[in-house]
Amino acid sequence: MALYAEVAVEAARGIARESYTYAVPEGMDVVPGHRVTVPFGRRSSYGFVVSLGTEEPGVETKPISTAGSEPLLLPHQVALARLVADHYWLPLIECIRAMLPPRVRSTGSTGAGASTRQRRHSRLLELATGPALPAGRFALTAEQAAALEVIQANAVTLLHGVIASGKTEVYLAAAERALAEGLRVLLLVPEISLTPQLVQRVRGRLNAPVAVLQTQLTELERAQQWWRTRRGEAQVVLGSRSAVFAPIPRLGLICLDEEGSAAYKQDRTPRYEAGWVARQLASVTGARLVMGSATPSVSTYHQAANHEIEMAKLTRRVRGNDAEVELVDMRDEAAEGNRQPLSRRLVEVVTRTLENEEQTILYLNRRGMATFVMCRDCGRSVQCLGCSVALVQHAEIEGLVCHYCGYSRAMPSVCDFCGSRNIRALGLGTQRLETMVKRLWPAARVLRLDSDAARGPDSYFNIWEEFSERRADILVGTQLVTRGLDLPAVTCVGVVDADLPLHFPDYRSAENTFALVAQVAGRAGRDGRPSRVIVQTSNPEHYALRCAAANDYEGFYAAELPARKAFVFPPYADLAVLTRTDRDDARAAASARETVESMATGMLKEGVEGIRVMGPSPAFIHRLRGEYRWQVTLKGDRLERARHLAPRGKDWSFDVDPVS
Repeated sequence: MALYAEVAVEAARGIARESYTYAVPEGMDVVPGHRVTVPFGRRSSYGFVVSLGTEEPGVETKPISTAGSEPLLLPHQVALARLVADHYWLPLIECIRAMLPPRVRSTGSTGAGASTRQRRHSRLLELATGPALPAGRFALTAEQAAALEVIQANAVTLLHGVIASGKTEVYLAAAERALAEGLRVLLLVPEISLTPQLVQRVRGRLNAPVAVLQTQLTELERAQQWWRTRRGEAQVVLGSRSAVFAPIPRLGLICLDEEGSAAYKQDRTPRYEAGWVARQLASVTGARLVMGSATPSVSTYHQAANHEIEMAKLTRRVRGNDAEVELVDMRDEAAEGNRQPLSRRLVEVVTRTLENEEQTILYLNRRGMATFVMCRDCGRSVQCLGCSVALVQHAEIEGLVCHYCGYSRAMPSVCDFCGSRNIRALGLGTQRLETMVKRLWPAARVLRLDSDAARGPDSYFNIWEEFSERRADILVGTQLVTRGLDLPAVTCVGVVDADLPLHFPDYRSAENTFALVAQVAGRAGRDGRPSRVIVQTSNPEHYALRCAAANDYEGFYAAELPARKAFVFPPYADLAVLTRTDRDDARAAASARETVESMATGMLKEGVEGIRVMGPSPAFIHRLRGEYRWQVTLKGDRLERARHLAPRGKDWSFDVDPVS
């Protein structure tokens, strides 16, 4: 009996069709998940078998040319790829690509064996595979033990615990039980900054081999770690967002740390959200899923509050004390003559912290020296040639850089528009803050942690190690310093500008503000010493900041929910943003208008109710990498009902469940 395979073909990525039918030659052994080589047009391409059948396709089929010796994808991964493709309106091949490291995807074998050309290993992998330092075991508190039982008894659990309440101990206790049953464990973290500490704790507590999957590894190392996971050699897999696609056999437990973090959302195709994918992964594998956070997303907390998923609570710290949080009104500082970005109160507290030989974290979520360069005469800023954004001054190149496309240029001596020499760098980024801190406290040892400083192979690990070993006094950083770091000597935290996320055009702006302030405040007071958090703002009366200062998530949730309901935003509706790009602005706008009209008409004809088509409107960054962008927004429930009416073509991209 003839056998036919449906194959997702790499060369067909830009084509809407999901798969192509090929004949399986007699004697060739393939199953769903196999990497195969197939004829495609006048050339050959590789692809992946997604299903097999004996039904005659009714058209002439070509045979598969070659197949790998073993399937790369596990059966549950093929099912997961279909779920992700359907939910995020993606071609199936894009989801499969996300499941495979580039070198495995392109060759099918790189990393499967030892490499004679490998000259270095990332320090994180040395930590994960080297000798484990025994970690102290703590008896679970009554709350932790109760939370563990909730996790064991339910498929999906939200572990809502205040900062330093011991959520990681609960993860590790649940992992020990899963490993004892012969199952494997996946631990997901949102930021690379959380990985070294978690690797140490996992290695010290769990007597099991660990694999690490994250973007700071080299491509060869990612392939090697992937193969260790695929072959079942690693019993615990630890990683950031993309690790949710790891090929883990006998998966029994998924821990999603810091649920609600925007870092779990992929910002390029495929635009998946790791938390949503983790839920589907748990569903197709039967694994238990625990999502932990002190600041969960409003949508997830709403599900738990309405008993759609279970919730376990940790209401008390297991060690340390809550830091005292002060909101400093920068309007008062300006009125009293202080035009500096650091308030007198923050300077006073940092100075006292240094005198006590303790550590400080200063948080500012803007990279660079100055956030824009402006002519004081005509008022225009220096813009990127390809993006509608201002260039940012960076000290390391002694010039200006676009944070979106990478375009750079020298610092101009005169204005490009009016020729004036009265041109100044304005705004504050982490590089300028670092310079200012060194000037204010010349005896202090200062480190900076942002994506510029952490660009090298082991740079993040080195910065984290230096600060954790108290070889530095002040750490200046972006959101890499806000979550998960457990540094006992930190007794002072300064939020330099808490208003930044509040002004972003995003329905989650208040949620992001609350989470960032609450999380960075949680870095202080870890070992019981008196600690202080200074939050600088021009909006001290805003409920997100007031609740964050009081560490009151329930109060924030109660204040935020009515606005979400009134304006029909998640959790009361789903969102999808359809973006049209074109080098011609008018053509992009016209195409977007046509899409609004055609989709609205199509839904009216088909009787599709409960979905609004809004726009078109220019994207927040209207011009990006030389192309103009216009957006159409869908809001409602079960948006997949409108997918067949969405426009096709490479000039359109879809973002389902956008986070901004």
